[in-house]
Amino acid sequence: MRISSFQIYNRALDGILDQQSGIDRLQRQLSSGKRFSLPSEAPVEAAQVLSLQERAARVEKYQNNIVQARNRLGLEESAVSAAVDVMQRVRELAVQGLNDTNSKADREAIAAELRLKLDELLEIANTRDPNGEYLFAGAQSRTRPFSHNGTGTFTYAGDQTVREVKISDTRKVAMGHSGTEVFLAAPGSGKSAFSVLYTLITDMEAGNPQGSSLDDIDAVLDNLLGVQAEIGARLQVIDAQESINEDYLLGVEIARSRIQDTDFASASIEFQRRLTALQAAQQAFVKVNGLSLFNYL
Repeated sequence: MRISSFQIYNRALDGILDQQSGIDRLQRQLSSGKRFSLPSEAPVEAAQVLSLQERAARVEKYQNNIVQARNRLGLEESAVSAAVDVMQRVRELAVQGLNDTNSKADREAIAAELRLKLDELLEIANTRDPNGEYLFAGAQSRTRPFSHNGTGTFTYAGDQTVREVKISDTRKVAMGHSGTEVFLAAPGSGKSAFSVLYTLITDMEAGNPQGSSLDDIDAVLDNLLGVQAEIGARLQVIDAQESINEDYLLGVEIARSRIQDTDFASASIEFQRRLTALQAAQQAFVKVNGLSLFNYL
């Protein structure tokens, strides 16, 4: 079959345009670092990348929740530790006050320090976070949870709500405890930490401290230590989940990179190959047609 000069010309031109198109595509890949910039360039791969990005965004949200929970639990841990220190000192003072050799002045001095410890414990129970929210008020976080009328009546204005946040698709973690759990529910005594301390103060001031006060103090301490252990366990859970999430995000990024990111080594080799092919095609085109067309492009 006879091939016309026009057909030869078109085939040669098509070859040149094809190489130029490939070079342009490779230049975009090398400059952007992406194999494709628009979904229309690679619909299947673009859909895969979008799915991976959505998964990563969801896990990133969990990671943000973990940071929030860790900060909140860290504040609570510090507050509960301070409360434990207060009650341990209260126990020391109670033991000291039960000594029969104490004079009236001695017991009054002990009672005075106990009153300071009561004020300190109330202050701890009303701890706020950097946003001004009370740690132990439940959902009533803008309301001061604990108050004392000065005559032994202690009021809790919070509720029993405990905030939870998701740290994975299947796991939630509580970000704290209600004030009732920490200060008002001492197992074994049925008394609040404040009422136990207030009773000890009034008995000490009356010169009639009771040995049973030690049992009540121990019940309060046991409860605080139990809360402290729960906080530690929750912190361990979120640390472990954070590590799992980090590994997942790394895997997602590797998968996305394999689909979308430019392989610079192979793209550079292909770019040079196409550039050489383009130059050869241009030279052949001129020779076949006996033209100097490219001098005028």
